[in-house]
Amino acid sequence: MAVGDLITSDWELEYNGLLMGGDTAYSLSTVSGLLDLPDIKSGDQGRLRRHGLHAGDDFLGGRAVTVEFEVYGEDDAAFEAAMESLLDATVPAGPEIGLAFQLPGVADGTKALVYARPRKRSVNMDTSYLYKLPTVTVEFFAVDPRIYSSQESSSAVAVATTSGGLEFDASPDLTFGTTGEGGTFNAENAGHFPAGITFRIDGPCSNPRIVNQTLDKTIEIDMTLAAGEYILVDTADRTVLLGGTASRYSTLTADSEWFDLGSGDNDIKFRASTSSGATMTATWRSAWV
Repeated sequence: MAVGDLITSDWELEYNGLLMGGDTAYSLSTVSGLLDLPDIKSGDQGRLRRHGLHAGDDFLGGRAVTVEFEVYGEDDAAFEAAMESLLDATVPAGPEIGLAFQLPGVADGTKALVYARPRKRSVNMDTSYLYKLPTVTVEFFAVDPRIYSSQESSSAVAVATTSGGLEFDASPDLTFGTTGEGGTFNAENAGHFPAGITFRIDGPCSNPRIVNQTLDKTIEIDMTLAAGEYILVDTADRTVLLGGTASRYSTLTADSEWFDLGSGDNDIKFRASTSSGATMTATWRSAWV
C-alpha cells in the first residue's frame, strides 16, 4: 500500500499505517507547522564598521510538524488497542517515512506528504485518560522541509539514432562529429518550490547528457554505459551512482550544472554522443513549502 492510500477525505493524516482524523479513534484538534516557514539558514554577513549586513543566500532548515488529537475507545479493549497502535506507529529512531495528509490550503488542497520521524510524544494521563479520552501530542521532524505531492510522476524517453556530419546552430557555436538527438519530455512541477528529480539512464550509450532546456542547465557524464548497465542521477542528493550503488560523481564534466525542477513546466532532453537503444526514466514529485 502506498503512502497516503488510507486517506479518503480532508482533515486526515496518515503515518506508518496509522490513520488519524475522520471516522477513526484519533480525533484531530490541531495541526501546526505545515503552513509555517521552516527555519532559515542565512548566509548574511556583517558589515565592518557600518550599519546593516551584506546579503547572502538563504536556505531552508528542517520542518517540525506537531499533531494534537484525542484518543477514544468505546470500551477498555478498544481504547487499549487504539493506544497500542498509536505507540507502535510513533516509535522513534527509525528511518524517515511519509507523513501524509490532506488539509485545506496545504499543497493546493491535494493529498501530500513530508518525509519525517517522530521526535516527541506526550500523553496526558489525567482524568481524561481515566475516561478513555486523553489528549496526545506528537511532533514529527523533517530534515527536508519540502511538502511533496503524494503522487509520484514518471516519464521515460529513448535516445534517437545518432546522426553524423555538421550541426549548425543559430548561434555562432559549431559542433562537428557524431551527435545523438535525444527524446524530450515535460516534467511539470505543480508546486511553487524547486523539486529534485531522479534520472535512470540505461545503456548502451556514451557521454549521456541531461538538459533542462527551461533552465538552460546540463548534467553531462563522461563515461560509457554498456548494454545492461545503468546509472542513477539524483539532483536532490547530488549523486551519480553506477548500478544504483557505486559512486561515479567524478565522471561529471566541468561544465555540468545541477538543477532542480522549477515551478511549472520543465522541458527535459536526453542526449548522448553515441547511443543505440539507450533509455532514460525520470521520477519526481511536485513540491511546496
